[in-house]
Amino acid sequence: MIPMAELRRFALPHAYAQGIPGDVIHRVLRHLGEDEGPGAWTHAWSSLAMAAEARGRDLDAVRSYAMARFPYVDGPDRLAAQQACVAAFDRWRRGVRGVSRLDLPFEDAGFACWATGLSLRNRLPLILVIGGIAGVKEQWAPVLAESDRLGAAVVVTELPGVGENSLTYGTDSVHMLTYLLDLLGRAADTSRTCVVGLGFGGHLALRHVLDDDRVRGLAVVGTPVRDFFARVAEHAPLPRLVDLTLSHLMRTPVERIPAELADWGVAEERLTGLRVPVACVAGRDDEVVPYSDAQLLGRTVPRLRLVENDTLGGRPEQAAETRLWLLAQALRMAGTAGPVRRAASARARVLRARRRLNGTSAGAPA
Repeated sequence: MIPMAELRRFALPHAYAQGIPGDVIHRVLRHLGEDEGPGAWTHAWSSLAMAAEARGRDLDAVRSYAMARFPYVDGPDRLAAQQACVAAFDRWRRGVRGVSRLDLPFEDAGFACWATGLSLRNRLPLILVIGGIAGVKEQWAPVLAESDRLGAAVVVTELPGVGENSLTYGTDSVHMLTYLLDLLGRAADTSRTCVVGLGFGGHLALRHVLDDDRVRGLAVVGTPVRDFFARVAEHAPLPRLVDLTLSHLMRTPVERIPAELADWGVAEERLTGLRVPVACVAGRDDEVVPYSDAQLLGRTVPRLRLVENDTLGGRPEQAAETRLWLLAQALRMAGTAGPVRRAASARARVLRARRRLNGTSAGAPA
């Protein structure tokens, strides 16, 4: 059972990343005590989602259902929330021009994507987004809705084991991204691809980029690289929520996780040989990924842009700043949408300056 205290703590930046208003988040959390039963979390957020649906606010419902199934589907209640999240997104996207669904069979299983800008006649540069161990693809609705202004095709998908991805998360998960780029090459210019990866999705993307010269850039946030895996292999304790989530995605018992992750780290010499630009947001006090992994990137990756914060996504403004900065970097590396990129970068600088004035630290190139 996931401890309620950890559920509340880890879900907060996840909610901020989706743009859920702070007063809504705190109202839900205020009514959830520390000793609530296992179904209380899902019920509270699902009730909020159903109220949004009743008002015809499907995108708000998507966000609340994503919170209800957080961090992973462990039974019928979270499964119902997961399915309702996808259904609400599907209703929303029918009112947005150009958002399509891809259902892709792969290795006796399969996964799904939401996509915009794909065209056999006008192949645009590709921005491929892959979430982390708890983030569903539906949370990227705002980016998909703005795709006409980006000058790029945008495809969002999930880490193996998350949401509608029925694959098992493992060292061979990079094959999923290779397969996806091979497929998308018919309808996008995959020779100008930028991959955006969140958390463990960033680690998967990094390993993929090392062996696929179609990728022109990588933008990641909160990404384990080498030291995280070395520490876990030595049985450094992880938060219970992270242990349980990895166990679910990898389909392996919690006690086997240290041995399973022991060889997942990226070697220093491989990072030194990385020729594409990398943009990274890292937390100095991240509870999961050690700051030394960001320092490793700083020492080795030749073309690195690094944003360092005390924590990741701890405030709504910080989450918005990170989204804008990652988008600006992805557009820059894909070589498209100059005005949009400049606007996103400028807005990220404004939010960063505001955080400095409010006494929280940040440092980054724009």
